[in-house]
Amino acid sequence: MTTKRKSDGAAEARNNRLLGQRIALARSARGLTLAELAAAVGGGHQLIQRYETGEMAVPFGRLVQIAQALEMPLSALVGDAFDSGAAEDPETRVVLQIARITGRLPPAKRAVLVALARELGRP
Repeated sequence: MTTKRKSDGAAEARNNRLLGQRIALARSARGLTLAELAAAVGGGHQLIQRYETGEMAVPFGRLVQIAQALEMPLSALVGDAFDSGAAEDPETRVVLQIARITGRLPPAKRAVLVALARELGRP
């Protein structure tokens, strides 16, 4: 029998928060509300909120459903964020805030904002 070290619990909580932030970012970028994502995956909006805050771990099957509902590959949610040595991005809150604002825009304005961001990102 293996015993769980205290540091493992902290790492698990950190990973839950990171995955939750990625889900929130993707949901906001698609302009979906918690309720809309919950309806798409068959759960309540409070459950999705608990996933997004990292309060609750996302079961693998549910993670697959979330990726499908967000119309993105599962690898885009997980990416390389969980490789050893990966740390939480200190700018995640700002990125989430921008994604939430962008997600509430009508499609035409969202396209303009994306074009502006691309232009600003050029060297």
